[in-house]
Amino acid sequence: MPTQILIGVGAGLVSAALFASAALAGAFAGIPFYLAPLPLCLAGLGWGRATVLIAAATGALLLAVVLSAPLGLAFGLTLGLPIVTLIHLLLLARPAAVPNEEGAAALEWYPPGRLVGWAAMMAGFLAGLLALALGPDVETYRQQVGALLSPELIAALDPDGNIFTPETVEKLKVVLAKTLPAAFAVVWLIIVLFNLWVGGFIVESSGRALRPWPDLHALEVPNAFVAVFAVALALSFLPGIIGVLATGFAGAMLFAYVLQGLAVIHTYSLGMTMRPLLLVAVYLGILFLGWVAIVVAIIGLGEPLFGLRRGPRTPNTPPSRDDETD
Repeated sequence: MPTQILIGVGAGLVSAALFASAALAGAFAGIPFYLAPLPLCLAGLGWGRATVLIAAATGALLLAVVLSAPLGLAFGLTLGLPIVTLIHLLLLARPAAVPNEEGAAALEWYPPGRLVGWAAMMAGFLAGLLALALGPDVETYRQQVGALLSPELIAALDPDGNIFTPETVEKLKVVLAKTLPAAFAVVWLIIVLFNLWVGGFIVESSGRALRPWPDLHALEVPNAFVAVFAVALALSFLPGIIGVLATGFAGAMLFAYVLQGLAVIHTYSLGMTMRPLLLVAVYLGILFLGWVAIVVAIIGLGEPLFGLRRGPRTPNTPPSRDDETD
């Protein structure tokens, strides 16, 4: 137990330092913020639930005492509590219905697809909190979001005023107000899931993993989340603050199905000669062409109906470890 306490406190200190360095720099961006969840993930995946709980509490308390209570609360809500919850889910296991190949009792671990679904729900919830913090009603919210595009920022981006005309800036404010919750939810989801993946890979490589590496090709978001996505997408078209809040959930769930679509593509393309080129094209398309992400999400949504992962998985070659970590 003393080892768990020391590791938890150390992980919390490092995570809080990374979080604070990004916050004090004036924007929640950059490598420090992107890697702030990693120490928490390493503590939880390598040393267990108690350790990550100690780490999250240490980080939140340190920031609240040394810097400010709002910063400590922000750390606890956006990183500490979600990471503790997701680690708890990841470490859940139950006896398998069928023994393993050696005839010994096997364990069924919490499926990664369900984890992605619940992480998307957390992302939507946090995006909603952000929107409500900016304004409890839609007009206040839009004014606060519009203030992000200050005249100083516009002048710095376009000194001559040729691109950002007054009409363009007003249109940009409308688009930003509508898409901010979804953008926040997607970015948060990417950061948290990426750090869980990196943390899992590190503890697995070091021999400290408390659960086996999951088969990411089999990632499957439970069908119940389709209804959540459909309702959120429909509500996002409503005027008022309800539509703004629903946008965050819709964006998060869309990205969850992008991940499921990528799992389908990775599985379906196994054994294809042009597989590396295909995967590079898909990932670059997602990064630079929004419609590609929508197509991949549709593939993910269609997987339960069409069973694409039962398609041409070729020849006699099981997936390699490299494939599993794609």
